[in-house]
Amino acid sequence: MDQHEEHLNKRLLDRMLFFTDAVFAIVLTLMVLDLKPPPFDRPFGNPAAMHGMGSHFLALAVSFTVIGIFWIAHLHTTRRLLHFDWPSVVANLVFLFPVCLLPFVTAWWGSNLDSPFPWGMYCGVMIVASIANVVLVLVISRDGGRLVGGTTPHERRYRALRAASPGIAFALGIATMAAGSLRLAQFCWVLIPLATWVIGRTLKPKPSPA
Repeated sequence: MDQHEEHLNKRLLDRMLFFTDAVFAIVLTLMVLDLKPPPFDRPFGNPAAMHGMGSHFLALAVSFTVIGIFWIAHLHTTRRLLHFDWPSVVANLVFLFPVCLLPFVTAWWGSNLDSPFPWGMYCGVMIVASIANVVLVLVISRDGGRLVGGTTPHERRYRALRAASPGIAFALGIATMAAGSLRLAQFCWVLIPLATWVIGRTLKPKPSPA
C-alpha cells in the first residue's frame, strides 16, 4: 500500500469512527428530551408530578447505562482496527440502526412501566442491537483478523460472545416477563456485567508466552 492509499485508508477509518461516536452522543442527548419539568403549583413543588417523573428517569438511567455498554463494546471492537473496508462500514451502520431506536423505546417504556408490550419492544430493540454488534465483531475480525492485525478463532468466538451479553440479558428479560414477573424482568439488565464477567473468566484467551 503506497503513502496515498495509507492516507486515504486512515481518513475513511477516522470518518467511520467519528460518525459512530456522533450518533451515540446524539442518541444519549435525545433521551434526555423525554424528561419534561413537572408543573409547580405550590412553593415546594407538586409531589404527584415529581412521582410521575420517576418512571421516565428510571428508563433513562437504564438506557444510558446499556448504551454506554454498547459504546464501550464498540470501542473494544474497533480499538485494534487498522484498515478500512466497506463491509465493516455496512455492518457498523446496521449496528447503529437499532441504537437510534433506543430513545423512542425508552420514552415508550418510561411512560408505561406497568405494561408488558412496551417492555417487550424495549427488550426486542436491545436484542437486535446486540445481534448487530455480534455481526460487526465477526465482520471486523474475519479473514484471520486482517483488519485488526491478526486474531485467532478462539479470540474471535470470545469477542462475539462478549458482544452477545446484552442480548442474552434482555432475552432473559422477555422470558421472565412471559413467566409473569414483569417487575423482576425490568431488572434483567443487571445481568450484563455478570454475563461479561463469566465469559471473560471462562473463555478469554490467555496471553501468549514471551
